[in-house]
Amino acid sequence: MKLTLKALSLAILGTASTFTFAEEAPASEHTLSGNIGVFSSYNLRGITNAPENKNATLQGGLDYSHASGLYAGYWGSTLSYGETPEDDNAFENDFYAGYKGSITEDLGYTLGFTYYYYYDLGTKGANGFETMLGLNYKDFGITAQTLLEDTTWGNTGDTYFLGSYSYGLPRDFSLNTKLGLYYYDDSAGDYIPEEGTTETFGFRHFTVGLSHPLADTGATMSVDYILGGYDRLDTKQKNKVVLGLSYAF
Repeated sequence: MKLTLKALSLAILGTASTFTFAEEAPASEHTLSGNIGVFSSYNLRGITNAPENKNATLQGGLDYSHASGLYAGYWGSTLSYGETPEDDNAFENDFYAGYKGSITEDLGYTLGFTYYYYYDLGTKGANGFETMLGLNYKDFGITAQTLLEDTTWGNTGDTYFLGSYSYGLPRDFSLNTKLGLYYYDDSAGDYIPEEGTTETFGFRHFTVGLSHPLADTGATMSVDYILGGYDRLDTKQKNKVVLGLSYAF
């Protein structure tokens, strides 16, 4: 009987040890996530007068991250400028990679780059590289994205500054705000002549929105109000509401 009890005790201890080991198993160093969504329009960096897609827009992406801080990803969007038939079949492809690190428990930084590739776009010269520098503190973040070559939508050295802040509200609502500023290189580019730029720095847009999950489906609905700023010719952009439905996996 003692031997039986002793064997039973060892079995229980062994099982408990197995459970303990299972709970303490190290997390994977690799993380893969994705998202897909549909939005009422696509307004690149607050340009509402000439949106990238004035109609319903399908967007999505995949993100990979490593425990070391390295990351890479892809994001894409349908386009519809309405200027030529080719433009209505075009597709934006953003490939990006970089490194995310921590300075303190609440303060982090990001170093990276993005390559923009526009498929089947009637206008040539839109593709280009851009660097990205960022700092984040808790729910606040700021980034600076600098174009490395002349494109149809910017000159080498153009820099987009974006400040963002998100705040949780009651009943699972989230308040999301973004402030966009732009530095413009006013020298002549390959696609934008010198007279195509009158401003060197200015307010681009302020966006405020609400988002809310749809029960336990994993989907999120959102509404954003874009307060339009000014482009490189000091042209005032229209204010606009954008509705969205997205799913993260």
